[in-house]
Amino acid sequence: MALPHLIKYVYNNGSDEVIRRGKKIQALGFVELVEHDQLMGSVVFRVKDDSYATFYKVYIQKYTDARSMTVRCSCPYNLGDICRHEAAALIRLQDMVDKNMLGNTNIQYNQRHTVAKMKHIELKMIKLLSSPGIYAEAENILRSTRANIIKAADERVEAELVLDGETFPLVIQKNDERNFDTSCKCNETEHPLCEHKTLLFLQLLDAYGTNYFDTIRNWDKEKNKLLQIYGYSLDDDLSGKFEFTYKDGKPFLKVLDSSIKRVLAGTVPARPAEAFIMPDLPAPQVTVTEQPAKKLGVVFNFNAAMYPYFDVDAVQGEANEEQLKYTGKVEKLDLSKFVDTELFSEDDKQLLQQVRKLQGSEINKYLDRNSPFSGIWENIIHTDGEDLPEETKALIAEYLQPKLKKLFEEQASSNFIFYLPAGKPFTTANLAEIELSEHFIAPVFKVQASNDHFEIACTVKLKGDTIPFTDNAVNSSLVYLNDGVLYLWQKSEDVLQAEKFLKEGNIQLSKDNWAEKMKKIILPLTREYQVTFDKNLVREIKSGEPEVKLLLQEKGDYLVFQPVFTYKGFETRASDKENIIIPDGDKILIIERNPEAEETFLKKLESLHSLFVRPHDNKNTLVLKGADVLRNNWFFLFVDAMKDMKVPVFGFEALRNFRFNTARPNTHIHVSSGLDWFDAKVEIEFGEQRVGIDEIKTALLNKQSFVQLNDGTLGILPDEWLKRYSLLFKVGDGRSDLLRLSKYHMSVIDELYENRDEKELSFELDEKYERLKEFKNIPETAAPVHLQHILRPYQTSGFQWLNYLNDVGWGGILADDMGLGKTIQALSMLHHYK
Repeated sequence: MALPHLIKYVYNNGSDEVIRRGKKIQALGFVELVEHDQLMGSVVFRVKDDSYATFYKVYIQKYTDARSMTVRCSCPYNLGDICRHEAAALIRLQDMVDKNMLGNTNIQYNQRHTVAKMKHIELKMIKLLSSPGIYAEAENILRSTRANIIKAADERVEAELVLDGETFPLVIQKNDERNFDTSCKCNETEHPLCEHKTLLFLQLLDAYGTNYFDTIRNWDKEKNKLLQIYGYSLDDDLSGKFEFTYKDGKPFLKVLDSSIKRVLAGTVPARPAEAFIMPDLPAPQVTVTEQPAKKLGVVFNFNAAMYPYFDVDAVQGEANEEQLKYTGKVEKLDLSKFVDTELFSEDDKQLLQQVRKLQGSEINKYLDRNSPFSGIWENIIHTDGEDLPEETKALIAEYLQPKLKKLFEEQASSNFIFYLPAGKPFTTANLAEIELSEHFIAPVFKVQASNDHFEIACTVKLKGDTIPFTDNAVNSSLVYLNDGVLYLWQKSEDVLQAEKFLKEGNIQLSKDNWAEKMKKIILPLTREYQVTFDKNLVREIKSGEPEVKLLLQEKGDYLVFQPVFTYKGFETRASDKENIIIPDGDKILIIERNPEAEETFLKKLESLHSLFVRPHDNKNTLVLKGADVLRNNWFFLFVDAMKDMKVPVFGFEALRNFRFNTARPNTHIHVSSGLDWFDAKVEIEFGEQRVGIDEIKTALLNKQSFVQLNDGTLGILPDEWLKRYSLLFKVGDGRSDLLRLSKYHMSVIDELYENRDEKELSFELDEKYERLKEFKNIPETAAPVHLQHILRPYQTSGFQWLNYLNDVGWGGILADDMGLGKTIQALSMLHHYK
């Protein structure tokens, strides 16, 4: 039961002061999200300091991956692993992830430990942290079955719920943040609270009320925390020194003795003492004796009775001039006490610090910090030979493996590495020299058939040879000793896989339900490790050209294009293993993939857009920003390209922000004219979805190139469509399916008429518009006889144009330059109608 890796990073890298102040900054609301890139897994926070009115930026990269996550702050106080601003940002980030505020729809919960973020038992929060189905199921079960409360004390409730003959152990406990740590063994992964936890919360709420956990709180723990500030505890005599007062049921400490002061963390507790004056003494004469230099050595001691069944000890002794070996006996160092390092070289001083980090006390501290129900590890007593839970072993391996890996890399060429075999006392004579390998191993599994069962063997490859893991010369799964060389696993996860074989030898599986066992036991191994099969088990090996389809997904502002390749009816994605292994009766079917054909398709897809990106964590997937998908009609070009390549595209129905309709707009506009206006009846369809004028006008107003359709999809308006029709919708008035344009917008109608597509546009115009449209053929009208010899040719044309406008009922403006006879043209027209 491990904490989320973001919180684990804070606890494992921050000092107590950094963690305390980081929590304070987060609680005060001083952490603000500035940027978030879901695809790249990066966030930027703006964090205000808790002491000064200063803001700093915290950059967190690859926050979804515990192994490669990096954190950086712009403050000058980052002297340790993390500063208080980074701690606050990580705590805030975990809170946002828990509340699904970053769009991570694929959050998976492990019911062995989830956090219910509520201060008291609140019905509203229980509903939010579960689901309507879970809540209804919990209520239904509670009507007939109640959880058996085993223990209720110290803000911790332990219970058992029996359903259909199966027992579910339940734990609910208040943590330091005053939220609830919860635990259950069920497999619910989509919500923090399963039906069993929900039932227990409802049972406690109905029986004892919302503040039940306050009634079972052990205030002695809080009192001790207050007394520790002054170096005291409840075990001391507090009379005349302290007094506890209570407000709202909570204890507050009052200091009665003014001579008692606060103590600094890590100092000796301050107690009132009588004044003592040191007498003056003559300064002693100090004789400095030059001591011979010491050489530090490392011993892997395999006499430990508990996992990982070895300790890492340090020894010192005098080395020969060549620094190749000790010249005499060595002395084991007690690392729990002060060690004088002046006799060591700088490299040995660094090595000593590395060995200190591998001590049992440091491991226990890590277990305590990373336990969801914190503060209990040191209170658990384990007897020698008792096996630890798998979760605890995983935490120990998680802590030791990276530190041992660094030690192996740096000390691979050292001559002062030893191991002490199990059962032998710690003496110089019993220490055997070994070599640390800087080449890290990974398990290789082999599945072979026997008469009545199958057998899984774990092996390792050393110097080209395959050796059974059971040939390990030491009784520890964390390291592998062979021929005087000590090897370490490549990943901490490998340790638990090897542990099964160290304890039980080869794993035997009966042939009953072979397909189910393949799915549950063997196939998970093939996804992470190399697995070979006995030739008698393999029925057939097939290969060939894959069938391809494309799955669309969205991640933040990006659209993800995930190819799915199908071989002989079996689907695989580009990031999967090279071979597909499928149970086939009492044998297996191995299908070899065609990586060249898969890469060819990826390159063809990538060539469709210059801005495609391959994510760092999955080079076989392409992503494109949503805005680039819509630009220059690329989406339709993509759909047409997939049709030409005969590649089906799936996933549209699961998209939220990029749920595009693959149909192009089918447009029909019928334009007719009235007395002083034009009417345009508009019909626009995307497949079977019809869209109205209001939706089009709203999209144009918001400068969007898509329109929301009734089925929830987005209809894309291509660039050429927008260029042709956008002005019509902008200047026209109307709703539903009818637009009305005034006669002053005749130029819009005229442009549509000139560039009309008869499939999309039809016109029914009156004689007036037909005559207007033929304005170049203005009929020649004779000017008044007595003015004909006065009018110049261009003035006669102006007279005829004014008459033409009068006939069709439109106005006009004579815009000749001054002095060119606009007055005589107007008088000529008036005289003509006199």
